[in-house]
Amino acid sequence: MSLERLRNVGIVAHIDAGKTTVTERTLYYTGVEHRMGEVHEGNTVMDWMPEERERGITITAAATRCPWKEHVIQIIDTPGHVDFSAEVNRSLRVLDGAVVVICGVAGVQAQTETVLRQARRYGVPWLAFVNKMDRPGADFAAAVDSLRKRLAAPVAPVQLPVGAGAEFRGVVDLLRMRCLGWSSADRGRSIQEDDVPEDVVPQARAARTSLCEAVAETDEALLEAYLTAGSLSAEQLRHGLRAATLRGALVPVLCGSALRYSGIQPLLDAVLDWLPSPLDRPPVRGHDPADAARAIERAPAADAPLCALAFKVFHDPHGDLVYLRIYSGTLREGDQVHNARDKKVERVAQIYRMHAEHRERLDAAGPGDIVAVSGLKLARTGDTVFHKGGDIALEPIEFPEPVIQQTVEPRSTADRDKLLHALRVLDREDPTLRIRVDEETGQALLAGLGELHLEVAMHRLEREFRVAARAGRPLVAYRETVTAPARGHGSADRPLGEGRQLVTVDLGVEPASATRPEIQLGPGLQGAGKALHQALEREAASLLSVGGDLGFPLARLRVTLEHVEWSPAGGEPPPPELVLGAASRALDQALTGATVLLEPIMSLRVEVPEPFLSGVLADLNTRHASIEDLEARLDLRVVLAKVPLQAMFAYSTDLRSLSQGRASFSLEPDGYAPVPAERARAILQGA
Repeated sequence: MSLERLRNVGIVAHIDAGKTTVTERTLYYTGVEHRMGEVHEGNTVMDWMPEERERGITITAAATRCPWKEHVIQIIDTPGHVDFSAEVNRSLRVLDGAVVVICGVAGVQAQTETVLRQARRYGVPWLAFVNKMDRPGADFAAAVDSLRKRLAAPVAPVQLPVGAGAEFRGVVDLLRMRCLGWSSADRGRSIQEDDVPEDVVPQARAARTSLCEAVAETDEALLEAYLTAGSLSAEQLRHGLRAATLRGALVPVLCGSALRYSGIQPLLDAVLDWLPSPLDRPPVRGHDPADAARAIERAPAADAPLCALAFKVFHDPHGDLVYLRIYSGTLREGDQVHNARDKKVERVAQIYRMHAEHRERLDAAGPGDIVAVSGLKLARTGDTVFHKGGDIALEPIEFPEPVIQQTVEPRSTADRDKLLHALRVLDREDPTLRIRVDEETGQALLAGLGELHLEVAMHRLEREFRVAARAGRPLVAYRETVTAPARGHGSADRPLGEGRQLVTVDLGVEPASATRPEIQLGPGLQGAGKALHQALEREAASLLSVGGDLGFPLARLRVTLEHVEWSPAGGEPPPPELVLGAASRALDQALTGATVLLEPIMSLRVEVPEPFLSGVLADLNTRHASIEDLEARLDLRVVLAKVPLQAMFAYSTDLRSLSQGRASFSLEPDGYAPVPAERARAILQGA
C-alpha cells in the first residue's frame, strides 16, 4: 500500500468526552467489527482490559487498523483521565495526526488542554469533533468558542448541527451545503442526504462564508479566487483546508453524536482529507548516538536504514511486547537490532499488527507501520532501535514527574520477591510509575500521577500477578530546590601506592525552570582528561539521586561541576566514583540551609450548579485554593483554580456531600510551587 493512503491517527480528549465510543463506531462502519461495543455495557473492543470494562474508562492506549475508501487508518485510542496521561503523551509522539473529541455540553476541559499542549509540542496536526450534540445543554457554538478562547486554536467549522439536545437530527456539510442525517434503524450505517432545512439556511450560509474567508486567508491563490468569484468551491475548500491544517494554520471542526450513530463517516472522510500521511510529515530528526552534535534525518523510505522508536512496553506472560513506530527502513522477523540507549543488541522474535489485544503475525514491517514485537527484553519506552551501521538516536519521550506515593508491602514474607518482580514489571511498562525499594527495610515505595493511578496499579498486582499486597496511605511527593545560587567545596581520597590520592571538587547550584534537576560539566573540567570527562558525563546524573537538605528529592535546580583537582598533581586521573564522592560532599555543603520545600500544585476545574456554588468556594478556601476564574454555563458555574495536591485527598466525597452529588471536577498537575513557611514547618514536623 502507498504511504500516501496511510493515516496514523490518535483519538484524544478529556475523560467521558466519548473517544472510545467514536472508535467503536469507526470499527463497525469500516467493517473491522460486526458488532458495536458499548462503554456502558462493558463490551468494547478497544477497552479490553477487565479493569477498563469494570470502571468504564480507558486506562491503556490501544492500537487498531481500519480500511476506509481505499485508505488505511491506524488508530490509537487513548485514555482521557489525567492519571494516565503518559499513554497520550507517548502516543502523540509517534502519530502523524489527531482527532480531538470535545463534549458538546462541557466544551474544552482540563485534559483537552493538556493533550493539545502535547500535540503542539510534537507538531501534530489535528481536527476537532464536537460530540454529544444530542445531550441536553449541547451548544456547538459555545464548544467552538471554547476551542478558540481556551486553546487559541484557529478553528474552522466545516459542519453545523441541525438542532441540539433532543432536537438534534443531523449536520450540515458546509463544503457542499447538504444536510446529512442518520437513522437508528440501521444503527447509522446509511446516510440520508437532503437539502439544508429552510430554518437553518441563513445560519449555514453565514457559516460557509466565514469558512471561505478563513481558508482564503491562508493561500494567496485561493484569496484571489475568492475575491473574484465571491465564494470557493467544495474542491477548493477541501484542498485549501488540507494545506492549512497540515501546517497548523487551521483546525477543521465537525460535530455529531457517536452514541446516536451520527457523524462518524464524515469524520473518517475528514481524517483522509485533512490529516497527514507519513509522507506529509517532515523527515524524523535524530543524532548520532556517539556524537550528539551530529544531526541525522530519516525519510520514510523502505530502502533507507532502519529507524524505529519504542513508545510502549506491554507485559505478557509469554513474552513482553514492545510497540514500535517505524519511521524508515524495513524490520523483519529474526533481525538483530541495536538500542541507541544502552548499546545492546537483541533479536526480534515476532512482529505483530495489533487490534486491541488481538495479534496478527507479520513477516516484515516498513515505514509508517505501528507494530508490536517480541524478543526485545531490554528495550524501554523512548528507546531508538536500528540495524547495524544505521546508528541514530531519536529524542526520548519526556513524562511528567509523579506527584503522589504510597508504601506497598506483601501480605506474607513469602510473596516479597514476587511483589518486587511485579512492581519492576509495572515500572518498565509505565514511565510515570516509579518504584523505589529501601535497601535497609526492604519496603517498596510506589509513586504515580494520582490516587486512581496507584489504585489501578494495586488492582493489577492482584489480578494479573496474583500478588496480595497492602498499600499504605497515599502521600504527596514533595520536592526541594534552591531559591538563590550557592556554591560548595568537597573532597574525597583513596589509597594510591604508598600514599593517598586526594580529589577536591568545586560546584555551583542555581535555580532552574525544569522540574527534573539538571547537571552539567563546566569548562573547568576539560583539563580532567578525555576519559575521565566522558565517564563523568555518563555517571554524573547519579549525583542527583540522593535527597536534598530537607530529605526530599531535588527539583528545579541546576548543578554545575566547575572544577576538579587531584594530588599528586600530574598523576593519573582519579576514578569517576571518587570525583563523584567529592562532588556529593560539595553538593551537601551547597544545599545546607539553602533549600525550600516544593509541593505539587494542581489545576482544578469544578462544575457546580448555582445553588451550591458558595459552599464549594468556601470549601476551596479552606484548601488553600487560588480561584483564577469563574465561568457561567447555562445553570452551572465553572470554577477554575490552582490548589495544592495535599489538600485534595478525598475531595470527590466532600464535593458530593456539598452538592448533593450534582457537581463534578477534574484535576491536572500544574507543576511545583514553594510551600508557605508555616505549612512547610508543619509538613516537616509531620515527616
